[in-house]
Amino acid sequence: MVKKSEFYIQFTGLPDGIHNYQYKVDNTFFTEFNYSDIEDADLIVDLALEKKPNMLIANFSIKGVFTVMCDRCTDSCQVKVKGGDEIIYKFTEEDIDDEKISAVLPNEIGIDISMPIFEISSLLLPSKRTHKKGGCNEEMLNAIDNYLIVESTGNKSVGGDEDEESNDEIDPRWSALKNLK
Repeated sequence: MVKKSEFYIQFTGLPDGIHNYQYKVDNTFFTEFNYSDIEDADLIVDLALEKKPNMLIANFSIKGVFTVMCDRCTDSCQVKVKGGDEIIYKFTEEDIDDEKISAVLPNEIGIDISMPIFEISSLLLPSKRTHKKGGCNEEMLNAIDNYLIVESTGNKSVGGDEDEESNDEIDPRWSALKNLK
């Protein structure tokens, strides 16, 4: 995993109050994790860590640019991201069943924030990752279009011949639905 010294915060010597940290995260950070769609990254992570006697409250703020594969043309595209999240580290020996609260044993002296940074930044990626309009690789789009057959009705289908008889005959049970409005 990631070197502990970079993303490991020793909280035992910190006085109560807010402590600010800033990290520059690039592709080397994401290559340490087993699964990642991220080809490259240039992120700034701001962390405001509030220490209280019984808990730590970590407010992550992440902004920057990811390079990922375009869903439309499969070329690399850059996606700007901005967002954040809050995680509470509670000093307890009990198991906590909440994704926003992590249990920290009372005898621990620090926390590793590499996994929260990975998870929060990965969740900032949009579900549809495409170039801006006109930015896709036209050659690849044309090659993809060559594999699609457009029917006269406007429906797209992949591959071979369609059964023409199925389009001509309509099941009488379905034709009765046309009269409903």
